[in-house]
Amino acid sequence: MRQSVRQLVILCLLLLLTACASSPQEGTASPTPTPPAPTPSPTPPAVPKRTVQFSSRDGIKLTGWLYGASGQTAVICSHMRRGSKQEWEMLAPWLAQQGLRVLAYDYRGNGDSEGDDNTSKYELDLLGAITFMQQQGANKIVLIGASIGGTTSLLTAAQTKVAGVITLSAPFISWVDEQTVRKITAPQLIINSEDDTYHEDTEKLYQVANAPKEMHIYSGSAHGTDLFYEEHWQDLLKRILTFVHTYAN
Repeated sequence: MRQSVRQLVILCLLLLLTACASSPQEGTASPTPTPPAPTPSPTPPAVPKRTVQFSSRDGIKLTGWLYGASGQTAVICSHMRRGSKQEWEMLAPWLAQQGLRVLAYDYRGNGDSEGDDNTSKYELDLLGAITFMQQQGANKIVLIGASIGGTTSLLTAAQTKVAGVITLSAPFISWVDEQTVRKITAPQLIINSEDDTYHEDTEKLYQVANAPKEMHIYSGSAHGTDLFYEEHWQDLLKRILTFVHTYAN
């Protein structure tokens, strides 16, 4: 019995020495640790989408993509300066999957729309989009806009009834006066990133806006629809969906 115990102890010592001998020596390069995988970008669901055309309030032919086949609640997406309806490809399918009808359109002189680019006429484009969606059977309309699209949504909501307004990094201080914002009776969801150029505008807009209102500031400097490509995209999507379902369903 003692002989067996002695042999077992010797075997353990040999294994320990072997392990020590195979350990990296001082000065030997260790394998580089694998960095954590980046947060994946969202993969939008496959939903029906078709190209549509309609007229702005002053008769300019505009082009858009209409997502979703039915639904009485519509979300109208207004893009950033010198952008297009494609900016909303990371949001519109998710909204349509929830039973909403979504129109992402091009301003005049942008994307596939006719006419000359004119920021002072963007409101007429959005008013035309609202009329078009009402003709399609929508009885509740939520406006969402990125950057100048957010500003356009605010200006439009001050002159026509909508169910809600969502702005992403919207310029405010030099574009919209406080009296105009106070005319907006629809609930507002105000979004931006903490290092965005228009961060102060976002804070001011929230102070001036009528209740109900919500504001959320994300870390980083992403502007407008670029927010959908950041690590917090899932939280942003959830906030938008919750807002729409709360005030427009």
